[in-house]
Amino acid sequence: MNTIKTFRALLASSIAIALVGCDDSSGDFKPEAQANTVAPTHGGDIVLAFNEKDEITFIDLLGTPSGASSGEGVARDADGNFLRVTDVVIEGSGSRSDEIMDAGAELNGNQLGVRSLAIAPYLDNGEMHTIVVSYNISDGVNKTPRTATLTFTGEDFAPVSNGPVVGNFTRDAGVGTVNLLATVFDADNELLTITNLVADSGNLYDLPITASGNGAEVNVDIAAVESSIPDGQKVEFKFSYTVSDHRFDIEQTMIINVLGVQDVPGAPLVTNYFKSIELDETETVITVDLTDEIVEREGDAIVVSDVMLGGKALPYGYSLQGNMLTIDPHAFLNEVNADESIEQTLTYIVSDDQGNTSDGVPELAVTLNGVETNLIASAMSNHDFEDESLSGDIVAGGNLGGFSAFGWATWWCITPTIGADYARMGNYGMRFEGRYCDLLINNIIEELPNNQKYAFSYGIQNKLASDNAASNPYVPIFASTLPEGVTENRFWLGSRYFDTAIDQWMEHVQVVSTFDGGSWDGYEGATLSWDIMKYADFDGLHYLDDFSVVAYGDYDLVAHDMLVDDVGTFETEQIITSNGGIAEIQEVEGANKLFIDTTGADAGVSISFPIETGAIKAGARYALVMEAQLINHDDLFGVGSSTQVGFMVSLSNGTDSVAASLDGSTTGPDAAEIDIIISEDYGRSADIDWSQETMMLNITFTEANAQYYVDNLRLIAIP
Repeated sequence: MNTIKTFRALLASSIAIALVGCDDSSGDFKPEAQANTVAPTHGGDIVLAFNEKDEITFIDLLGTPSGASSGEGVARDADGNFLRVTDVVIEGSGSRSDEIMDAGAELNGNQLGVRSLAIAPYLDNGEMHTIVVSYNISDGVNKTPRTATLTFTGEDFAPVSNGPVVGNFTRDAGVGTVNLLATVFDADNELLTITNLVADSGNLYDLPITASGNGAEVNVDIAAVESSIPDGQKVEFKFSYTVSDHRFDIEQTMIINVLGVQDVPGAPLVTNYFKSIELDETETVITVDLTDEIVEREGDAIVVSDVMLGGKALPYGYSLQGNMLTIDPHAFLNEVNADESIEQTLTYIVSDDQGNTSDGVPELAVTLNGVETNLIASAMSNHDFEDESLSGDIVAGGNLGGFSAFGWATWWCITPTIGADYARMGNYGMRFEGRYCDLLINNIIEELPNNQKYAFSYGIQNKLASDNAASNPYVPIFASTLPEGVTENRFWLGSRYFDTAIDQWMEHVQVVSTFDGGSWDGYEGATLSWDIMKYADFDGLHYLDDFSVVAYGDYDLVAHDMLVDDVGTFETEQIITSNGGIAEIQEVEGANKLFIDTTGADAGVSISFPIETGAIKAGARYALVMEAQLINHDDLFGVGSSTQVGFMVSLSNGTDSVAASLDGSTTGPDAAEIDIIISEDYGRSADIDWSQETMMLNITFTEANAQYYVDNLRLIAIP
């Protein structure tokens, strides 16, 4: 407190001394008037272009010709006077300016807010709207005119339907409400209208439908048909209608299901016959209690039975334990496209343990939503090469075909080309030819997280015979931004695809892992980019397609494991199916592991593990995650050599198979977690419906006189 008082005293003394020095004999003090003879200047009129989907933007009307508040061309006054915007006039022009009026531009002091989305509903493809803002820049006396011209280009999309609108009701529901736009999306956010609501001629009864008042919802008079609905049966009513924006019409369908049920004395009371659940395809396994919303009034145990999907036994992805239904969305990773959905409806019977059965058949509608799992889609818009506007030659400084850059290696590089002749799937693929050639995809992973794994992959078909893998592209994954404290990049730790087969589509895969001991452990926080390059003195001609980067390290290995009864953990007594050499479970430091010895086995040792029925499907992709250790590595190759020793992996029904994209391998003498990607599209030996086959996971160790420990095998589906 003393310090503060002293400070105040010193301050007061200073002010008093200053006042003593003032000469008040001359009268009141008047500051000298500032000169104001020069008009303000600026770097030119503001001219900007917008797409109708652009987010709100703020333009500084005193700023640069691009509307920025600082930089070359901002408004200035040589006299140093304060500047402001005056005399503002905003005028719009274009084919629909009378409807748009003053939408899209909002003046706030010296700034102009530009809201493209406010104009978007009025503009169709190729239509343009122009706003001209005329104003003066004033220094209080002098004025300098300036204009800001804003041009908006329109896009127009038709409404899109994700399927029929479905309303499910029991016959005692009275009046139900249905939203006719529940499954309709319009990218323009335009006002949608509904017309021509017509009952299907096949409807058994007349079900009255009336508007509810807001245009999108309708009231369904279930009471009008209640007495006509047979006991225990479901009656379907169909209606068609038209959904329109200002330009497009689409036809839509509404389905009303009315279930005729009655309360059976002594049986459980089902209070909700139409249950639903919605899941993303990437979500983990969930469990649903099918007895939820069922009341047992006598205290008997509820029994759920005959659980079916489409009248058939539950497929892989669904399993029932008592009354609990387990759903694994990963079982359907390759069956639903990004931003689309599929619906699967399960039916079941409800009774009690005394044999009393409830009326009707309850339903559970499971909606599975597709997710964009390919991370490269946001870094490379043309990762599948299907953008026709980017087809043709890839040229540095010109059409890059969707790549970020044509890199530094361009000598003896025959022009890469995107065309129809090079496609694996779809309409277009890429031809890649020459000796030194480099295409870059920047910043696929903005910030590498801890404990995550990524599969970087693409399809490759070699078109020239070669006995040297160096003729294949070299594919580095590297950090375009290194985390703090890390100085060594990993550019030259990329890989080449070892297979030199010709005229056969194969898959090149590299795994990035930040788990302990993983290939990128210690690089958390790095920004990862990807090169596709030829960097060797060997000619090569290749077709490339379907670039993919997917994350799967966060998947629950135990929950999604496709191997039967955790057989890959070796913690229970089990018979090991093997061929050749020795394969037996041994206790190692208090835990069980599988011991493999290839000594004396001319063809090595193969071990096989059963896979859940229906788990393997056409077009799907899998990761085998396992621990392996070459125990006698040092005896075979010498201490400190860190030799890589490969082994083969496949899925098989005993006759046909799906081979892994790359062999697995151990490195040195230490135990390590190994990831092996298996893609049915690339590895199949025959076109077959694997879901109808009894499938096994096969691992074959061919290194002579080798001894291994194997543990914790998990086979999971990945995107």
